[in-house]
Amino acid sequence: MAFERVLGQEKAKQNLQRALEKDELAHAYLFEGAEGLGKKNMALDLASALLCERNKDKPCRICNSCLRISSGNHSGLKIIEEEKVIKVDEIRELIKDIQLKPYEGKKKVYIICDADKINMQGQNALLKTLEEPPQYATIILLTTKRNSLLSTIVSRCQTIRLNLVSLEIIKYYLVNEKKANEEEAQKIAAFSGGNVGKAVKLLEDVAFHERMENVIKICTDLMNVKLIKAIDKISFFEEEKSNIEEILDFMISWYRDLLVYKETENMDLIINIDKKEEIAFGARRIDINKIRDIIFIIQKSKNNLKSNVQFHLNIEVMLLNIQEVLTKW
Repeated sequence: MAFERVLGQEKAKQNLQRALEKDELAHAYLFEGAEGLGKKNMALDLASALLCERNKDKPCRICNSCLRISSGNHSGLKIIEEEKVIKVDEIRELIKDIQLKPYEGKKKVYIICDADKINMQGQNALLKTLEEPPQYATIILLTTKRNSLLSTIVSRCQTIRLNLVSLEIIKYYLVNEKKANEEEAQKIAAFSGGNVGKAVKLLEDVAFHERMENVIKICTDLMNVKLIKAIDKISFFEEEKSNIEEILDFMISWYRDLLVYKETENMDLIINIDKKEEIAFGARRIDINKIRDIIFIIQKSKNNLKSNVQFHLNIEVMLLNIQEVLTKW
């Protein structure tokens, strides 16, 4: 069965599976979606199905072709993957290779990861091949930024959009495949925002759990210290500058939990399920309007990251504004 490695994405998988069974695949695909949703795995599975040596139930995962794809050693599969720009010379090499008939089997598959990194010359060079590809070739472009591609490239591909995955599916996967406990899986699934790759990364990242404990301590300390002491917390944010969006998102999730519990008194609805006592204690100490004000302050600070606001000043203002809200009668 194809695409079993891709979590969720049932509509996309069904459409591709149906096209495989009816032999009605497009000559070019654009797999679009956020990083971590399984675009590359889906492309590799499609390549395996196209190059599989069996007549049905492709990919079989056990034939010589499938095994060589798994090991990254199949002449019929070419992958372009660059950290920065994909230059026109690489696209020209791909085009030359496309003109050569398959050395083995009947198909050739080309996967371009982060296709939005192809420079303009490269995109223009690829365009003609997308217009008139050989019958034996399938080109798969992967992107998180569809708007960075020429509209003429997009129009010549069949777009398959990968969407965020339900939190229940991610939680089930973390518990049953990654052996996480229920509380940990629920928390990480919620914090992942429906992104499977992010959930797995967070689960395996020991430093993430340490950062979150520090964030919770800062949030609780802000309720207990004098106004001037708030700026003492800036050093943590400076040290974790590379993870600042993640930290601010977690702060928002923390105060969101206080708000939800304050309004519902239902612990089943909170994200930080492993911190029930702290959530209940914090919710008793802050009124709803203050919590909403704090969430707005953090969100504003997060938005400032995308502008030219100086980092230290941005965080300092955020902490002092939070402290000011907390010290109001």
